[in-house]
Amino acid sequence: MAGLRRKASVVWSGSAREGRGTFRVGSGALVAPFTYNSRFKGDSETNPEELLLAAQAGCLTMALAAALQERQIDPGQIETSAELDLVPHEGGGYRIPRMWVDIAVAGGGHPQEELDAALQRAIEMCPICNALAGTDIQVSVH
Repeated sequence: MAGLRRKASVVWSGSAREGRGTFRVGSGALVAPFTYNSRFKGDSETNPEELLLAAQAGCLTMALAAALQERQIDPGQIETSAELDLVPHEGGGYRIPRMWVDIAVAGGGHPQEELDAALQRAIEMCPICNALAGTDIQVSVH
């Protein structure tokens, strides 16, 4: 199978603090505004870090569903939440040293060892996890 190419774009107008931007994903499924305030002060618009978290959570959740199926476990409903730390970098700008992902597999009754093994397989399969290999990502499943 040939590799897939995905696209996204951003249009930004103005200075970093007073300007406005818009994220667009190539499929057209998401168009989202962002500003300095939405990124560093929090308001009703999004920011790159939230999109990164959504990508991480979505990718890992789908990979876990596949890994559970490989183990003949019905994935049922899976709920995933993710957080990250955005901290100032000594050389200027910011960095993301840590991310946390919490995954809940509905239905219960699955042995924790089975869930943990499926999670390890999911992490191996998840291209977003692979792309973020230099970041400390703590993942739990229950």
